[in-house]
Amino acid sequence: MPNRIFDASQITKRRTERAIAGSFLTRLYPPPNTIESQTGYGPLLGIYDSSIMNIVKSGNMTQYTRYPNCIGISPGCPCPEINRNLNILRLVPGQISGIIFTIGSIIISWNAPKDDSGPLTYKITPSLNGNLLESVYTNDTTYRFTNLKDLQPYSFSINAINSSGSGPITISQTILAPPSELSSIIQGNSIIVSPEPSLKYILNMGLDKMLNYISSVNLGPTRGSRYIYLWITTIVGAWNWVRSESRINGEHDNWNWTINKASSPLNDNDSLIWLCNIIDYITPFFIPIDYKSIYNCPADVVSRVKNIGEWDKWQTAWQLWYNYRENDGYTTATTTQPTLSANWNKTLIIDGTTINNINEFPEPLEWTRLTIQNKKQNYLTYSWDNVISSCLSEDDEQIIQDLIKPLTGVERDIEIDEVKNITANLSDEHKISAEFWAGGPGTVSPPLMFIWFWKEYIRILPNISCPDMVYSLQDLAVHLFEGGRVTWRLKAAHMEDRPVQAIRRRYTGEMINSWNGIIDGAQWIPYQEDNFISPPFADFPSGHSHFSKAFSLTMTKWFGSNITKTIISYDQQKLICPIFVNSQTTLYGDFIAPRSSSQIQINVPETDVTLSFSTWEEMSDNAGISRLYGGIHAETANEGSKNVAVKVNEYINSTWNIQTS
Repeated sequence: MPNRIFDASQITKRRTERAIAGSFLTRLYPPPNTIESQTGYGPLLGIYDSSIMNIVKSGNMTQYTRYPNCIGISPGCPCPEINRNLNILRLVPGQISGIIFTIGSIIISWNAPKDDSGPLTYKITPSLNGNLLESVYTNDTTYRFTNLKDLQPYSFSINAINSSGSGPITISQTILAPPSELSSIIQGNSIIVSPEPSLKYILNMGLDKMLNYISSVNLGPTRGSRYIYLWITTIVGAWNWVRSESRINGEHDNWNWTINKASSPLNDNDSLIWLCNIIDYITPFFIPIDYKSIYNCPADVVSRVKNIGEWDKWQTAWQLWYNYRENDGYTTATTTQPTLSANWNKTLIIDGTTINNINEFPEPLEWTRLTIQNKKQNYLTYSWDNVISSCLSEDDEQIIQDLIKPLTGVERDIEIDEVKNITANLSDEHKISAEFWAGGPGTVSPPLMFIWFWKEYIRILPNISCPDMVYSLQDLAVHLFEGGRVTWRLKAAHMEDRPVQAIRRRYTGEMINSWNGIIDGAQWIPYQEDNFISPPFADFPSGHSHFSKAFSLTMTKWFGSNITKTIISYDQQKLICPIFVNSQTTLYGDFIAPRSSSQIQINVPETDVTLSFSTWEEMSDNAGISRLYGGIHAETANEGSKNVAVKVNEYINSTWNIQTS
């Protein structure tokens, strides 16, 4: 038997190492809201730096493995605690999912990670406009936040924590904090309070849901304007159904606003409960995904309000109207292409090298579709004017069509040269204007941008009545829907070529100045993102200019010509332009484009650029001229659309006749 050498100092060292390792065992009851409570371990009280052997501090103590409830000598030790925890200690929690909100103030709920990594603590960090607030911790999968700022946009980050560390963070969508009284109202509180803040909230949240969906499926200007018109008309009609006051009388668009009412009007509180349930009922018709209500109204309260409001009668009447609108011609108008147009079998290839001889096209001055990144455009809603109007007759629309005409010959060449010269001399502010109004990928295009402007203005506007809110929204929705119909009728009637086609046709082989340098005219492109270049429909007239003018006329009618410049923390600002990574806190009507935020050119703008509007007309004018900055339209398309918008406004006011008081 070989001799064994026993070194007492080594035995002492090993025992000391073990004792030190043991001192870092998990405490059974760590103090709340401390590092120990979050991570699950920490040194016992009284363990100081001087107590720890140098071999430990230098990282050379490798003999012992620390587990939550014991100290192991090595992996494979028969201790059941070691074997039970080996995998758990290596497993950091997975990602939480399925964040939902419920009103009451804000109750946020989520699904636990799918992996078996518990027990878990959850860390929830609220954020108001990018500013992180104090985090809270819970062992539940739900948490109620109170004392939030009414009608201000919050988001929340959530991650799971166990003894091995923190899992990945999930960030919620933005949600507005509800007025404090709304939670009480939807629970059936009989004490009547001012309904205006809660109505602002309900309309804003409903519009947020619709705008996010429309941007996600890229409905475009015509289909988007119809979609939001149907949703808004349903909401306003349902509000009108249970209210004693009304700003619309008679039959419009196959709905009788005088007759379609409950026998007895609802009080303010019950009207809000009614509207919450209307939104929950009709929104799944428009958003074919897993819609979840945020309004947790008790069943007995809902039953009482529906009974007084004659829900079944409303439901039957609305379904008839909705069926009528589902057969209004939009399906055919969505798919019809101008296959009989002269240039349908031609295309203008945009790839930086191909030279197209546009003069050999059958009709060089008519619209031709582009091929961008090897994808040939289709015309967007060519026959959209065939969708049933809410108020215009065929004679009305012919009068409008005769009102304006595009330029031809030398006059057309002059205005195309103006576009070429403008885009060759763009300032950073011009470029930001072009991008701000473009309605690029992931955003809503005009006209839906103006629904966003409306909801944000209403949210911060003091002393606005409930009738002014709902009926101004209806007025705007009608203007935008009819604007899309009329504009696309005129586009199809004239089929005017776009500037990208006109400039390339006239300047191929010549070196010209452009926003991207001195180039052959054969390769001229507008100031747009390279996967877009130019919209898939004719130049004349401009949809942007019509929609923005209609918005200006409507907002001036209801709220005066001047914008109330109130401090606002914008909600869901990315819906209107991708240059806004985070929503901003500024004056309403001011928009700050951060340095180098352009999606088209690097280092644009060189310094922050602020677009500031003090009147609705200023906003409209900037939207219209932005299409010249972007090389999308010529001036006649801009001014012609404004004139058409004024005429359509006259028809809407004389037919719908929505009263401001």
